[in-house]
Amino acid sequence: MEWRTRWHIQIRWDRADNSPAGVTVVERVADSAADLRHLIARARADPHVVAFPYRQVRELVGDEPTHCRAGHAYAGGSATRPARDWWPCSCGGHLVLRCRRCPDVLADPPVGGDCDTKRRATSP
Repeated sequence: MEWRTRWHIQIRWDRADNSPAGVTVVERVADSAADLRHLIARARADPHVVAFPYRQVRELVGDEPTHCRAGHAYAGGSATRPARDWWPCSCGGHLVLRCRRCPDVLADPPVGGDCDTKRRATSP
C-alpha cells in the first residue's frame, strides 16, 4: 500500500436546472493536481456555478499484504489472521500487521527514515 494525495471538490450551482447533473451540488474526486485544475477551470467557466470548495485528502491505496515476511499466509480463521494495529505518523500513518505464527511485525506502507514512528516500529 502507499499514501496518495487526492482532492475532493464540491461544485455548487445556483439552480438544479442549470446543472448538467440536474442537482445543485455535485461531488467529484481528482486524482492529480492536473485533474483538479481541469475541474476548477470548468467550474469557473460556468456562470451558474456559485462555489467550488475543495480539500486535499491523503488516502491509502493498494492491496494489503497477504503474507508475513516469513511466508505465512494472513488468510483464514482467527489462528492465521494477523493482529492489526495503527501507528500514527507524520507521513499519514502505518497499518501494522503482526503474524500469529511467528514474531514478524510488518508496517505497511514501510516505515521510512523520515517517519516519526521509527522508534516504535523497531520494537515489537
